[in-house]
Amino acid sequence: MTEAINQTFRDNQDEETLRFLRDEIADPKSRLTKKNDRIATLDVMLNQIMESHTAEVRAYEDLEGKLEDLIEMLRNRVPHSDILDYLKVKDRSQLW
Repeated sequence: MTEAINQTFRDNQDEETLRFLRDEIADPKSRLTKKNDRIATLDVMLNQIMESHTAEVRAYEDLEGKLEDLIEMLRNRVPHSDILDYLKVKDRSQLW
């Protein structure tokens, strides 16, 4: 009878030890998963910021080019109506 009690006690200890070890393993895995999720989120945010920045740079370069064209037209004394037509055509071409 004592041996059965000892066996049951050992089985309970073994189960408790296994449960403890599983919890010890699960906790770092959970933290690692959360960190990986956070890294993935930050990576997506960085990509969005870079795309936005690239679009802003392109828009700035387009405006800079348009301004240089306008300055050149004004230097050459191009009539204002022609300049306005140029701006309208340039804006339409940007939409396509």
